[in-house]
Amino acid sequence: MNPDDSADQTTCRKPRLVPTLVLIAAIAAGLGSVAAFIQLKVQYDILRLADHTSQILLPDIQIQVRTALNLERLKVFGEVIRSSPEPRERRESLLAIRVMAMNTAYDKNAAMTDQVNQIYQLAERMTTYRNQQDTTRRRIEIEQARLDSGPQLHESSESTTYPPLVSVDEKTAELRSLMPELRLVLQNGLTNPRSATTRIALSTLEQRFKDYQARFGPSSDPLAERIQRLLQFQRQIFDAEDALTAAWTQARAILGNLTDDLSVDAAIAASEGSFEIARYAKYAMFAVAITFCGLILLFTAGIYFFRWAIINPIIRVTADLQRVKTTRSPVRPRREQLRELDDIATAVEAFGGALAQISERTLELEREVAERKKAQAQLLELATTDSLTGLRNRRYFFEFAKHEFERARRYHMPLSLLLLDADHFKIINDRYGHPVGDLALQVLAATGQQLLREVDLFARIGGEEFAILLPQTEAKAAWMVAERLRLMITQQAIATDLGPLHLTVSLGLASLGPAIADLNALLRQADTALYQAKQNGRNRVEPLPADS
Repeated sequence: MNPDDSADQTTCRKPRLVPTLVLIAAIAAGLGSVAAFIQLKVQYDILRLADHTSQILLPDIQIQVRTALNLERLKVFGEVIRSSPEPRERRESLLAIRVMAMNTAYDKNAAMTDQVNQIYQLAERMTTYRNQQDTTRRRIEIEQARLDSGPQLHESSESTTYPPLVSVDEKTAELRSLMPELRLVLQNGLTNPRSATTRIALSTLEQRFKDYQARFGPSSDPLAERIQRLLQFQRQIFDAEDALTAAWTQARAILGNLTDDLSVDAAIAASEGSFEIARYAKYAMFAVAITFCGLILLFTAGIYFFRWAIINPIIRVTADLQRVKTTRSPVRPRREQLRELDDIATAVEAFGGALAQISERTLELEREVAERKKAQAQLLELATTDSLTGLRNRRYFFEFAKHEFERARRYHMPLSLLLLDADHFKIINDRYGHPVGDLALQVLAATGQQLLREVDLFARIGGEEFAILLPQTEAKAAWMVAERLRLMITQQAIATDLGPLHLTVSLGLASLGPAIADLNALLRQADTALYQAKQNGRNRVEPLPADS
């Protein structure tokens, strides 16, 4: 037996290349499938949690936001009740607070419901205090008016309800010394009942009046009685203002507590949803990291195998061939080396076949995409083109005209519209037949396409009615285009069995102006001009001024 053959038989056979590559591909596919499953599972959990959040947490947060807005409105209405001089505004604000207190959003929280009802009760008390202040102010005004009518009290007691106020004795002089300061206190107290200076002045006046009473004793003097009443009324206003301020302070404290509680609840609800989503996102990142590490290891193993199974055999065979070339001595390759070369050739052939299939499939997809685009373009052309004349149809005209009208209006550019109608077209159909009528329309369309610019739009919008949109064209230039088109159509001779037919047309012209608000208004202008052209004898261009 040959020693080389025995060595080959005793040597462990290396795995064949193609099965090993298939095994590596299977492992990669399995690992990718597991990673995809994990990703889909995590995404499903995140979507499920998001759906849970949208169905449960999000409505709760929305309710809390609406409740917070209602609490801010309660503050505003409370300020109106506290500061507004108009009773009607205070009544409306109290009614609004009552409506918001009956909101069903508070039903889920009994404590909040009680606090909101408490705010409403405080608002009622504030309204009562303000009404008392208004009543007391009216009384003060009445008493001041009576004091101002003092000179009339010199008359006899039979002609007036009150006894005379003017006296030269010491008591009257003392009372009259209080009047200037009293008037100032009343004026400031009515306008600004929260003023500390006015309150001190009132206390001083009250003390002086008490000193007067202690000095002279109780008096039935009408002036003293009125001063006493005015002091009492002003004190009532201050007391009502203090009670009003205390109620409002209590209401603001309750509103502040409710707002803080709502903010905490909303933050907790949002943090719960964020925590769950973050947890699932962390799982997803962990799965991605594991998958990425696995793919790196698999890629490293593939490179190592590629070097071991392909590169090294090629290097060995190349070295043997180089040795044969330089030494001219025969080299007997082993079977294992030949088998490795065969595996490499098989793998290269399989890889080339796969590339050829991919290239062929890519070409098929490109052809299919090109065919679909072509079919879509054909469908769009059929949907926007008139089959008889080859012009654009009514649908395309109105879409394009609307866009051009908006552009002209936005950038202050001129725009003109022509409506064209074939004269006596029904008579032509009845006399020459419908084929001749169709031919006449085709000649009309071809003549217009020959004359008009590429930016102009020539469309058939009815049986024998056409529309021409002329962007960036003034009324005078549009009239010249319409007149040239009319003359060219009239000069076209259409051969028929009954002799040549000369078609005439009537055109109505309208241009964009300040009085035209939209495209429909411009169409109505052109239609009116077309009607006038027919009324004035047909076969003519009738312009309609933009301001008509």
